[in-house]
Amino acid sequence: MKKATILFCICLLSATAANAAEATLVALENPRVSTGIAIGDVLERKLVIEAKSPYELPASALPLKGERVDGIEVMDVSLQSEKAGDGHRYQVKLSYQVFAASDKPRVMRLPAATLNLAGGNTPVEVSIPAWHFWYSPLVAGNIHTARSNAQPQRKPALLDTGMEPLGLTLAVLLLGLGGLVYINADRRWLPWMGGSFAQAYRKLRRLPPQAGSNAQALGYLHQAFNRVYGRALFRRQLGEFLAQHPQYQSLAGEIDGFFQRSEALLFAHGNADSAALIKDLQQLCRRLRDCERKIA
Repeated sequence: MKKATILFCICLLSATAANAAEATLVALENPRVSTGIAIGDVLERKLVIEAKSPYELPASALPLKGERVDGIEVMDVSLQSEKAGDGHRYQVKLSYQVFAASDKPRVMRLPAATLNLAGGNTPVEVSIPAWHFWYSPLVAGNIHTARSNAQPQRKPALLDTGMEPLGLTLAVLLLGLGGLVYINADRRWLPWMGGSFAQAYRKLRRLPPQAGSNAQALGYLHQAFNRVYGRALFRRQLGEFLAQHPQYQSLAGEIDGFFQRSEALLFAHGNADSAALIKDLQQLCRRLRDCERKIA
């Protein structure tokens, strides 16, 4: 009987030594903090295992994602391998999340694991020891204990309601409202916004450069000239127009060029690129608007 027992121990030690020779746990990195772990915390373990050929570490040997043991759930499993000498080096990353429900601190553990390698004639396995840590509940005791231990919250700082901050706030508010009205208004009652060329400029900016828009773009500017002149304005009447409205005298050449171009496009059936024409009319109309605003 003693001889059989001794023989069994020798075989067991030989098998263990063979396992160690074929596969080795080279490195094991556990979480750096083992205290103050609370529900929802994620803990990671990193393993480095070296295995000699023909042994390999299959993904099926690792813990399954979603496994839950004693309030610990496997959240993620990753396996990477690379050639190392006459075998392979495996990098394993195991992520666990704590789901324990307890009203008092207690010792918990990341479970131990046994990884079985495949590919050889004899079984080879690598054992991963458990890792213990202190679990800290979010609330010690029951809901009544939580209520009795509730701490007063910090009150918000009071706002200075003096005249200086209030006046500055009102000034910024009025300035912002004025800017919005100035940008979006189309009414003649607003200073500088209701001028004939100002209205034409806004219409030109909204006009899409597409086929058939040339006549419409020219019409916007002609309508502005007509309103300023008081009746339909033609090229032969430009001298009279400029004499009555000298603020536009600096643009006399550009105005005459506009009327020439308009006559060529509208009456001689000329062609022009819509995008280029609208851009030119916008620039002229903007300068006419600026002249218009000098006397507003």
